[in-house]
Amino acid sequence: MADFVLRTTADELLELVRKHKKISIEEAAKKLGMPVASVQALVDFLVEEKIFGIEYKFTTPYIYLYKDGIKETKEKEKSFANGLITKEQFYEKAKSKKAPHEHIEGMWRRYLQQNLTHIREEFLAKARKKKIPDKEIENLWKKYLSYL
Repeated sequence: MADFVLRTTADELLELVRKHKKISIEEAAKKLGMPVASVQALVDFLVEEKIFGIEYKFTTPYIYLYKDGIKETKEKEKSFANGLITKEQFYEKAKSKKAPHEHIEGMWRRYLQQNLTHIREEFLAKARKKKIPDKEIENLWKKYLSYL
């Protein structure tokens, strides 16, 4: 059985921006076959995380790779408090240890359950650092859990 890699829309957008160096949000949406509003929401998040930069030519927003952000993000992934790792790191490690592909998702779920307390602590610390009100933090945590 061939190894399959799950690719997200964010992965496809990142690849598209790498290929074009600079691309308008509207053009990216067309190439990805997505609504402009959906791409804009993803871009907003990636700009906030310093993965992408954004510039305007007249009223058209263009996105590009924020080079330092890629390095910074990789450093953040390596330096989570409590020694946590990202899903991508977990999958890479599991694949490198020749774990059967069909078992990796279950192993990831167990990892999440075992580390949920630490993940919550990290989540709360980052949200408070951004000065998000406690009530809103709790709502964001519930939403975050629904994605896991």
